[in-house]
Amino acid sequence: MISENTKGAFLISLAAACYVMSDIFMKFLSSEISIFQITFLRGLLVTFFLFSYCYISKASFFVREWKDRLVIAIRSILEVIMTYTFLAALFNMNVANANAILQLIPLVVLLGSFAFLQQSPKTHEWVAVLVGCLGAVIIIRPGALDFNLFTIHALVAVFCLAARDLLTVRLNKKIPSNIVAFYSALMLTLASFLLSKDPVYFGELRNSFFILYTAIFVSIGYIASVAAMRFGDVTFVSPFRYTALLWATAMGFIFFKEIPKFTTLLGGSIIILAGIYIFYKSKDNRKVS
Repeated sequence: MISENTKGAFLISLAAACYVMSDIFMKFLSSEISIFQITFLRGLLVTFFLFSYCYISKASFFVREWKDRLVIAIRSILEVIMTYTFLAALFNMNVANANAILQLIPLVVLLGSFAFLQQSPKTHEWVAVLVGCLGAVIIIRPGALDFNLFTIHALVAVFCLAARDLLTVRLNKKIPSNIVAFYSALMLTLASFLLSKDPVYFGELRNSFFILYTAIFVSIGYIASVAAMRFGDVTFVSPFRYTALLWATAMGFIFFKEIPKFTTLLGGSIIILAGIYIFYKSKDNRKVS
């Protein structure tokens, strides 16, 4: 019989693969239409999928407390900024490079929890953060030819995602996750509509089905990531998020013939090991307690 931890690990790995596949199709579409047109068309489908999911699960769309409404609004704005900055980086960088920088998110969230959630950092947590920063420096290589504006875009996306996750802690736990995701998707769709200067139609695209594919992958990724947290121990499941870098490296090579540099793989590996070290050290501390 499959254990709960195994189910959770499989689902979070599936979510990572789906997000990477969505990025692949988005990158293909970037040669045809603008970033705002892509996110608008994808957003229409994702918003519809999430609305249907919320309706079927009978989740209430009404958020009672104004504080929760404010958190959802700020969280959604951060997600909009994150989406635009990460896609700008993705469209102009190797898939593996962009995703390697994203692996910093858990460590930035940890650092943010020290500053904003008043959590007391432990020695092993500081060590992991510093080691993770070293991995980031190896990937980014300030001063190298590869370091440019789009590298900064990827870093902005990391900080926006980390801030989004830290804000989520403030939300009432009774608010369903799919409702929060629905409002984020809705805001991104509206923002993209307002920022898109020229109308675009599915029939005008050579690869119109790619919009559908990327929307399906994002929706599956969201559902799988939520379900993963309902199985097994989070300290066992969470490290499998890092499989995204493996998928990004493989898919980047298959679809775009991209071969990541040694520094990208080395830096990404250091960040991943630092993240896994945090999860398992925290698990050991809880057992002792």
